[in-house]
Amino acid sequence: MMLPQKIKNRLESIENLPTLPLVIDHLGRALGDPEADIDQVVGIIEDDPAIMARIMKVVNSSFYLGVRKVTSLKSAIVKLGFQTVNNIAMSAAVFSTFPPTSRHLFNRTEFWRHCIYTGITAEILSACLDRPTDQGPSQDVLHLCGLLHDIGKIVFAQFFHDQFLAALKVSQEELIPLSAAETRVLGVDHAQAGAWLGQRWNLSEQLLEVIRWHHSPEKATVEHRELVTICSLADREVNKNRLGNSGNAFEQIHQKEFDQEFKLDKDTLFRVMIRVEEESAKSSLLMSFI
Repeated sequence: MMLPQKIKNRLESIENLPTLPLVIDHLGRALGDPEADIDQVVGIIEDDPAIMARIMKVVNSSFYLGVRKVTSLKSAIVKLGFQTVNNIAMSAAVFSTFPPTSRHLFNRTEFWRHCIYTGITAEILSACLDRPTDQGPSQDVLHLCGLLHDIGKIVFAQFFHDQFLAALKVSQEELIPLSAAETRVLGVDHAQAGAWLGQRWNLSEQLLEVIRWHHSPEKATVEHRELVTICSLADREVNKNRLGNSGNAFEQIHQKEFDQEFKLDKDTLFRVMIRVEEESAKSSLLMSFI
């Protein structure tokens, strides 16, 4: 990702930039290794009791609980699958890295609620598209992309707080996209800042594409454009329905062309959001991680 040198220097001057726990890197490497076995994954997760506890909480939740309670980490991983376990670990790590606050204009608890709902909405939207579901992004990928798409706002809120609040105010008072207000005030928008952080965290290419282009899906690479567009539409619908609060006071209406591309009419979108509301228990479970 290319940034103006002045902006890049500003971001790289941040002191004490949080890093993801080593367990996330080790887990990602293990899951990407076709020769890795479950015992290796168990050993990695056992090094982080907080992440292990969250995995056990999920596997014994109403979404997965069967006749008997799962008591071993190995059994939990078998039941959930590697990708779901990776998502839980990443969610827990990101939430703990940037804890919620209740500062004026930008409540991080409501922000994370927006991100969780975006992931849920992206999963449901993808399932509604007119193509075989096995040809689209997996639910785990959609969920993680929804969770992290706005991560650049957290960088701004934590390290450029006053300027970020000024951008939020400009966006609300002038009814312009927050990204435009951020560029005016900070010289860079949250999509650029988020992609920069994602690179520092060695996130996957598909995650970086969603973070960087979720407000401009047409600029995404052909390989990842459908994923980026789905997440972009999900972000818009969650904002429109005020599920959480991402700080966006202005809807970018140019994205409606993608509704037509995916054959998503108002009735379909309405049914999608009804299903999202029905999945709200999943949101409550993830919010308990914060």
